[in-house]
Amino acid sequence: MSTVATTPARLRRSPAKHRTILAAAAEAVAADGYDAATIEGIAARAGVGKQTIYRWWPSKPALFVEVYNHLVPPDALQADTGDVFDDLEALLAGLFAIYRRTPAARVLAGLVADAEHDPAAADAVRGGLVIGRRGLLTEPLTRGVDRGQLAAGFDVEWTSDAVTALIWHRLLCGRVPLTDADARDLVAKLLRGRVAG
Repeated sequence: MSTVATTPARLRRSPAKHRTILAAAAEAVAADGYDAATIEGIAARAGVGKQTIYRWWPSKPALFVEVYNHLVPPDALQADTGDVFDDLEALLAGLFAIYRRTPAARVLAGLVADAEHDPAAADAVRGGLVIGRRGLLTEPLTRGVDRGQLAAGFDVEWTSDAVTALIWHRLLCGRVPLTDADARDLVAKLLRGRVAG
C-alpha cells in the first residue's frame, strides 16, 4: 500500500490570499497604528475569515513579524562594496528609506513595545527579528574585520546589538523619519573611530 505525504492544512497557503493578508495588515497599521490593528479588522480588510489568519499565524505578533519581513526584505539591504563603512551606510540608508515610505517603522515599534509585556510578542521578535535578521549587520562587520578595515579585536556582536538598540530607541521615542544623515552619523560614531590601527 502506498502512502501520500500530505501537508497540514495550516501550512497550505494560497499565495494570493497570503499576500492580501500581509497587505491588509500593513494598511491597518498605516491607517490606525499598530495597537489599533486587530486580527478581526485585518480579516475584514483582506476579505477573509479571522480563522484563516489564526490558522496561518498563531498570534498578532507572529503575523506582524512576517509583515515587517515582507516590508523590509533582507535582500534589499545587502551590499558588498568592499568597504565596511560604505556597506553599513548603504544598509542603514536603505532601511531608513523603507521606514519613510512604508509603515514598517510603526510595525517594528509596536512589536518591540508588545514584547515588553507579551511573551508571544517577545518570542516572535526574538526569533523573527533579532535572531532571524542578525546576519544583516554581523556579516558586513565580520567582512570588515577579515579585510583589516576594523581592528582585530572589534566586537561584532556588541556593535550589531548597539546599532539595533539605537534604531529601536529612536523609533520608540518617536524619532522618525530617520534619514541618510542619521545613517552616516551612526556609522561615524560606532565604527569610524574604531578602525584597524
